[in-house]
Amino acid sequence: MRATPSCMPCYLKQALAAAREVTEDAETQRHVLSEVARVLPDLSLESTPAHNSTRVLWRAQEVLGCADPWAAKKRHYNELALRMYPRLKTLVRESQDAMRTALRVSAAGNVIDLGILGGGGVDVDVEGVLNDLLSQGFAIDEGDRLERAMCRSGEVLYLIDNAGETVFDRVLIEELTSRDLRVTVAAKGQPILNDATVEDALVAGLDQVADVVSNGSPMIGTALETCSQEFRHLFEHAQLVISKGQANFETLNETTKPIFFILKAKCPEVARELGVSTGEVVAMFNTL
Repeated sequence: MRATPSCMPCYLKQALAAAREVTEDAETQRHVLSEVARVLPDLSLESTPAHNSTRVLWRAQEVLGCADPWAAKKRHYNELALRMYPRLKTLVRESQDAMRTALRVSAAGNVIDLGILGGGGVDVDVEGVLNDLLSQGFAIDEGDRLERAMCRSGEVLYLIDNAGETVFDRVLIEELTSRDLRVTVAAKGQPILNDATVEDALVAGLDQVADVVSNGSPMIGTALETCSQEFRHLFEHAQLVISKGQANFETLNETTKPIFFILKAKCPEVARELGVSTGEVVAMFNTL
């Protein structure tokens, strides 16, 4: 997916969000935005939005002198999601179709977006979100194709998205492993935004149900050209790839390899690319 001029304000919003995680000083926040603005003319519309966001955030982090502005919040989101885990498992266990419900649980993690939640006292109406997904369904639902692909595969490469959301993914991964599928989870090589690193995956307990590896990349999404040789080999030979979140879609939607994407279209540009309305949720392959 290629960037558009409409992406530019979002880059600045992300830079400001990074600054606010580090300091409450308005002058410092203004300085970060001023420095980031110098980067904008060099961003290419031929690049993905995720690539451009990464460059902007690198500059913001450099100015702030902080390599991981979201570290504290990621810990909070992980803890918050782990407290939800028993409820999520109950929802799946008591459903009539465990795999389909687990798929919606995974999607709910992306819909809720733990990155927008507040302090430790915040609770989330997980059942409400899931009820909406169960009653309204996905805007594009290719769950049947996923089931058929699972029957032909012995293993799954699972690309996780954000810290905290990984706990929702664990519920789906546990259903995959119950079908005798071997799952490998790929996390970020370095901290960027609130993306899940290997450490975040371990906190969520994903190593208890899957193999956990780093994609070797410091960038948002999964830009294959920036990933390690080991990960690229793993990706190339994977029998089935499941990808969570918008940034992974932005970086992989033009890949010829069949990938099953689970995400909420959180901006008009991604919604247009998906052929849905902003805010709708999809569970779909990138190829016919």
